[in-house]
Amino acid sequence: MRAPSGKTLVANLAIIKELLLREPANLLGPLALYIVPSRALAGEVEAKLSAELRGHAIVTGLYGGSDWGITDYWLTSEQPVVLIVTVEKADALLRYLGPLVTGRMALLVVDEAHQVVPEAGESTNVSFSEHSNRALRLEALVSRILSERPEVVRIALTAVAGGAAGPVAKWIEGRRGAEAVGVRYRSTRQVIGVLEASPGSSGRILLDLMNGRPLYLRGEEDPVFLPLRYAPMPDLRATWRDSLNRFNCLNVLWTALHLAEEDQRILISVAQEPERTMRWYKEALELPAWSAVVGFEAPDGHLGERFEEARAACRDYCGDDSFELFLLERGIATNHGQMPQRLRRLMVEMIERRICPITVATATLTEGVNLPFDLIFLTSLKRRSWDPVAEAPIVAPFSSAEFRNLAGRAGRPGASRGIEGMTLIALPTAVATRAAGKLREQNRQMRDRARDYDDMRQTLIREERDADAVDGPLALLLERIWDQASRLLGIQPDAFIDWLERTAPAEVSDRAGTGASDGRARLGDAMDELDGVLLTAIEEAARIAEAAMTRAQAEELLAGLWSRSFTSVAAEREAWLEAAFVRRGAGVVDHLYPDSNERRRLYHYGFTPLIGRRFEAVAGRIRELIEAAAGYGDADAQARIDVFEEIGSLLQGDRGFGFRVRQTAGDQALLDDWADVLAWWMNEPHVRAPAPEDLRSWQRFVGDNLDFRLGVAIGAVVAQAWSDGAADAYAIPSLAEWKATTGLPWFGFWARELLRIGTHDPFVAFCIAQGLAPTRESATARRAEFDAWLADELDAPDAESRIDPQLFLAWQQSLPRAARAEPAPRVVAARLTGTDGRRGRYSVIPVVSQGETRWLDPAGFELAVTPERERGHSNRARSHFELQVAEGASTVQRVFKPT
Repeated sequence: MRAPSGKTLVANLAIIKELLLREPANLLGPLALYIVPSRALAGEVEAKLSAELRGHAIVTGLYGGSDWGITDYWLTSEQPVVLIVTVEKADALLRYLGPLVTGRMALLVVDEAHQVVPEAGESTNVSFSEHSNRALRLEALVSRILSERPEVVRIALTAVAGGAAGPVAKWIEGRRGAEAVGVRYRSTRQVIGVLEASPGSSGRILLDLMNGRPLYLRGEEDPVFLPLRYAPMPDLRATWRDSLNRFNCLNVLWTALHLAEEDQRILISVAQEPERTMRWYKEALELPAWSAVVGFEAPDGHLGERFEEARAACRDYCGDDSFELFLLERGIATNHGQMPQRLRRLMVEMIERRICPITVATATLTEGVNLPFDLIFLTSLKRRSWDPVAEAPIVAPFSSAEFRNLAGRAGRPGASRGIEGMTLIALPTAVATRAAGKLREQNRQMRDRARDYDDMRQTLIREERDADAVDGPLALLLERIWDQASRLLGIQPDAFIDWLERTAPAEVSDRAGTGASDGRARLGDAMDELDGVLLTAIEEAARIAEAAMTRAQAEELLAGLWSRSFTSVAAEREAWLEAAFVRRGAGVVDHLYPDSNERRRLYHYGFTPLIGRRFEAVAGRIRELIEAAAGYGDADAQARIDVFEEIGSLLQGDRGFGFRVRQTAGDQALLDDWADVLAWWMNEPHVRAPAPEDLRSWQRFVGDNLDFRLGVAIGAVVAQAWSDGAADAYAIPSLAEWKATTGLPWFGFWARELLRIGTHDPFVAFCIAQGLAPTRESATARRAEFDAWLADELDAPDAESRIDPQLFLAWQQSLPRAARAEPAPRVVAARLTGTDGRRGRYSVIPVVSQGETRWLDPAGFELAVTPERERGHSNRARSHFELQVAEGASTVQRVFKPT
């Protein structure tokens, strides 16, 4: 299905059918596992399904720090459960609670399933060695689920599958003859064109493609264009004009500010260095001529409260002088991959509720997320990324799949205003500089940008037809191992499979598992990546059988897993690939990791086996530090953060399981001073904060190394403690039993959540997670309330009781519930224009035009007109309205408003 084509509705119907209309097979309610590619999409799906299924099913999202959440009610619920997870979180969840999840699973939904198709190239090959290939993770996870539960109902959703649609259908259905249920229908017209810009001119919009086909007026030679009728952008400073990129980005902002006055919702998609673009925008908006065109006013009422919460969170996480806060206060939301998750969700809410008419964001915002954009601007068709092969930054063109996915976010039904979505690439048509020495450079840049657009345009036209067969991740991984073994070690074809079965990664290179980048080390790491896929499948089957795996059983299991893999159906493959996969798995059992107890430990750690062995050397010490944190609840901020610093010091020098940064001077400096970043992130009082231009690099270090790598290390030790203490694989985690089962203090429960939210205080993390406080500062202020309640409840509260999540929940339940009166529906007087009103009631749709709202029936005929709505109303496009005619009066009122 194409974006936008209603694929989300398909998932909703499946949830209703499989969870609500069928009789449950056991005492616990049925469960749907909804796998999404990103935290941003997980948050949107959770919010949407929570509203639509309220009272009928429990909808919970697990994509943050904890593996099963602060509350565990969904684990034993008799109600149906929709569990929304990223691929990484789903994998961790199955290690922790596997049989409890798969045993209840009635439905599997894989959103954005085209991401199982890897991009062929050296970067993908290196990603196998760096254990960062998401396509392989998705293939392995879903294939394991389908092998264990072949009868489970499943749906794969994708809007931009292209040539992968057929293989994805065969993979999900498990039938060679399966076909994708696809539609070429688009519920909105998708228009692609160019925003032309030249100094001293308002410019114009050229429209090139509509729904993937060239757009033209019959009998006309000139292209289809829309003139822009507003004042040209003010003359820029000389230093600003000398950068064609800066001129282009500022022209996009100038255009967006004027279009926002026409109730357009606009995304400015930034492909390179968003912090630089935000700084440029801040410096421009500080000028009187620019600030005069900012028409944003903060809304009143409930929307005003939400805006104030977002502003407070932005100040909390980014600082008073940040670019993000400056832009937000002028109605411009920002979003990028390094932004803290809580702030990202609030920024998304500002967009969804139409509070901020303009958004500046990287592509991470639009990974399958439905947001109300009428118009998308791209400032460039090239993006800056990190080349893991050269270990240097590079600038590479957008892939056509990335562009189609982004363009599909414009004009989505139920989100945007109209029936048309427009994606425009900003192209200067004249140089901006007046400096003679810059003219040649800017002319060359203009030609390059025009060529990039023409290449993308031709590719989109060509790819409107389905593409050829695609590769699967496992095939690329095995072929990579064979190619490197042959090239680097001289392994011959007839000896390869025997060599693969018996050779450990450490035999190929003693630097394997250390993050080294030489050829032999990367070969060893690629083999270790394959071992991770195999060992995980073997141990999950052994857990169900409650017996160690034999070679014969492993071979049978892995042959079945291969047949369920995406690789096996993606294209015709040589038989050696399956043989290599199965024989390597047999080698895992017989030669590489023959001790079943060790295999089980390595499985629970969650690392690839070689890295898991190396991690085991520090895991014991991490556990000791967690056990020693029994006094954490009484410690001050510095002492608490010292616990994380001591654990982090065990990871600092190891590039396998430990901290890892890019080989740049700035990132290396952050690694050297990582304890300062930790103190800032965990909100230690009176510590140095980053400058606005350094904020994103600090946030990237937090996301990559504190939230992720440090969190994973602590989570691995806690998971192993649970496994060691649990009676069996089917033991249900509960807060009441957590300490007794793990033998750990409450710090072990909270550590990952603290790293995710950015606080040293579990009470603050609890308040923010439960919606009891909007910022870390306001949550800290509520600590006195809890302490007073605790003193009344317990005679002598100790350090553990001060951070006991059960007591936090009990305190929350003791709080008075503020009754919130439902507002009376707003009724607006209407003037009939297309009906005499004899039917009395009409379902109508609002369309804003020329200062009025025109009310159309579902067929598109105008029935009535009302004055333009006030600023600040939200969710209009997804609400239901009714035109009512009674006793000579005509009115329009909202009869349904989504939450």
